[in-house]
Amino acid sequence: MYCAWRKINQCAVSRPTQWTRWRRLASDAPTNQSLPSRAQVVVCGGGIAGASLAYHLPKVGITDVILLEQGRLSCGTSWHSAGLLGVSRGSRTHTKICQISNELYMNLEKETGLSTGCRATGNLNLARTKDKLTEFRRNVAVARSCGVIEAEIISPEQASELCPILKTDDLAGALYIPGDPSMGNPSDLIQSLAKGATMQGVRVVEGVGVERVEVESGRVRGVHTDQGYIECETFVNCAGQWARDLGALSDTPVNIPLHSTMHYYIITKPLEGVDFNMPTVRDKEGTMYIREWSGGLLVGCFETNGTPIFTEGIPKPFEFQLLPEDWEHIQPLMDQVLNRIPLMEKAEIRQQINGPESFTPDMHAIMGEAPEVDNYYVLAGLNSTGVASSGGYGHVLSQWIATGEPPMDLWEYDIARFSPFTSNKQYLKHRSKEVLGRHYAISYPGWELESGRGIKMNPMYSMQEGMGASWGCMDGWERANWYGKGKSADERVNNKTFGRPNWFDDVKEEHLACRNSVALFDMSTFAKFEIEGPDAESAMQQLCSNNVAVPPGTVVYTGLLNTQGGYQTDCTVSRLSADKYLLIAPSAQVTHVAKWVKKHLPSTVRLTDITAKYSVLALMGPKSREMLEQVTRVPLDNQHFPFSTVQTIDVGLVADVRALRMTFMGELGWELNIPTECSQSVLETLLSVGRDYSLKMGGAYAVDSLRIEKGYRHWSHEMDTETSPWEARLGFTVDLNKGDFIGRQALLEQRERGVRKSLVSFTVDIPADRDVLPWGSELIYRNGEYVGYATSASYGYSIGSPVVMGFVEAPKGVKKITTEYIKSGHYTVEIDGQRYPAKISLQPLYDPKSARVQM
Repeated sequence: MYCAWRKINQCAVSRPTQWTRWRRLASDAPTNQSLPSRAQVVVCGGGIAGASLAYHLPKVGITDVILLEQGRLSCGTSWHSAGLLGVSRGSRTHTKICQISNELYMNLEKETGLSTGCRATGNLNLARTKDKLTEFRRNVAVARSCGVIEAEIISPEQASELCPILKTDDLAGALYIPGDPSMGNPSDLIQSLAKGATMQGVRVVEGVGVERVEVESGRVRGVHTDQGYIECETFVNCAGQWARDLGALSDTPVNIPLHSTMHYYIITKPLEGVDFNMPTVRDKEGTMYIREWSGGLLVGCFETNGTPIFTEGIPKPFEFQLLPEDWEHIQPLMDQVLNRIPLMEKAEIRQQINGPESFTPDMHAIMGEAPEVDNYYVLAGLNSTGVASSGGYGHVLSQWIATGEPPMDLWEYDIARFSPFTSNKQYLKHRSKEVLGRHYAISYPGWELESGRGIKMNPMYSMQEGMGASWGCMDGWERANWYGKGKSADERVNNKTFGRPNWFDDVKEEHLACRNSVALFDMSTFAKFEIEGPDAESAMQQLCSNNVAVPPGTVVYTGLLNTQGGYQTDCTVSRLSADKYLLIAPSAQVTHVAKWVKKHLPSTVRLTDITAKYSVLALMGPKSREMLEQVTRVPLDNQHFPFSTVQTIDVGLVADVRALRMTFMGELGWELNIPTECSQSVLETLLSVGRDYSLKMGGAYAVDSLRIEKGYRHWSHEMDTETSPWEARLGFTVDLNKGDFIGRQALLEQRERGVRKSLVSFTVDIPADRDVLPWGSELIYRNGEYVGYATSASYGYSIGSPVVMGFVEAPKGVKKITTEYIKSGHYTVEIDGQRYPAKISLQPLYDPKSARVQM
């Protein structure tokens, strides 16, 4: 029976065909039903994530593995996946992950003999607007920096030639990646992965539910199931939408913040004109994706307002089950699809799929070792990219488990990025609704999620709101991005643009106030810890790359490195007394840093999180000393209070303010660590005296422009687990002569052989009539050849030019990059598809000798 698309909810819909097939495939899974008393690794969850991990673990030498599935393989959410693949992602990390997946899926059948249905059809991403096309050009830049050469922007006419069933006259262009494959039946893939795992000695057992993870002395000891106990060294939670509930069943509960949300697609019966090898189409501005399916079309959506489900818990059993059809909810999709594919007017619908998918608060998957329990790993919350990403996720997590450290920069997935507040179910419910709707939205610079806000606010919030703060959110804390004094709330919302934003002039004023007079920044979101005990010095010397065996009152900038010499984080370490240190790390790193430091502290040393206990006001600028002297009795001259020192001072009516003479802006100044309950009093004092100095409040955007102009590095941009101090040009933060520390041997070896990349700065010459700016991830060319990518970018208001920081890499086949090579080339930076002349500098572009910070 054929029907008009707009009357689709009145049509008869046949459902059982593919569902029955998937159930049959699952019953044919290569499983071994015996339950051992012991295994080195227990993996819980037989979906795409668990199957991929079980397949990869033997390849890193871990063969004593058992995979437990409470129902049957793929029966949770993996079986109804739409099977979309593709390497066009917003980050280098996710792009690399998807590259690994694609390569695995295309070759897996050769190893296992079971087809995955994976074939190269290409991906066609449609752009209706100029901004979407700009975003695609940014995606191309990311892809090319990862070695994806075949990624190109094409015209609407070319898009029509690639997929003739599309209406393209309203398009601005498209992104085409011909090498991307498409997946057949996702259960076929899981069966092939499971067979590959069993061929390597992994045991796969269905029908076994995990009831509790046993923890002893902070470490996994074993797993209690409904069919007996398994002693193990490592447990991996790959339980999909059940992962959050399972985390709570550990003796020491593990926070896994994810929430189920409905996800819809429809499948038509065969349609004349649909090519078996048509590319997978994503029309993100229409919130839809389209692919061939059994001669017809599979059309799905990521609607603007998602529908959360199972807030209070997921029913059991929930095997090969779907949620009720809801044609009214997806009616807007119907209108979009009819416009994009006119032949759908006559389509006969085989089935509507409404199945749950799990989403995380920030749209990134959850991976890694849980902060609460050693050897408890997680791979879950895949945000509807499970099939596309899990081949890569399993590959990198297996290495993480084998070595105890991530094999590449995986910060965007690291479970330790989440603080405990994210466990709140209502928070997750509201956030998941927004996150699904953001899945296909344009990622404008500076965009902020709007749900789940107002959770953490320090006492200064109301005063800053009155001064025109435009708020962002960092680890649940409200933080001022910029100040629009006198502007309405609507005027203080970031406009959506890749060009000059509405806050450009406001941030310019904040930036120049810091450079020319004095500015005040609320930096309270810094992660702050006290480390105390009789063995604190030796413990910190082992953790830090720099020498922290310094006199009390000294502040040291240092890295905390992994065994490969990459950064776990960078931080300042202040010695407060013989057996006590203050460690201040970047914002949003509270859980991450606490986990790393605790793991390496002896029992005689205590770590205390004081992030919420102290607020931080950073008073910066050439007039900061003169101004601060008006409200404190402590001498602030260089002799009494030199750079890189800390003292306890009074400010106005408040005593016990820890003042660090440090800077992240490149100016004279002090970071004032204030007992939180006294922070409003100190702010009032500084604002009052500041009137005589033209004091301005500054936000996070001004901090970024100041630090980029000065060449200061930022963790997760210029520094990550793959980047060493030598590569980041931070050799002054390393003391190889102080004795052993984590990463020292790797640094010695790297210094001996040299590095292949080096961090540099550029000014970029953009004509005044071009409304474009660099935002990070831009491609860098030397003499017309690609040599690197931008890690950070901003406008340098003091020097009057856009500024880019980024890595320049040695040519292929060359093991060591040299200063001569870096300096000798002619450079350009590609922004929105066009290359602009760039001038390179190995020194900071502003105050290269750092005279101002020590004035």
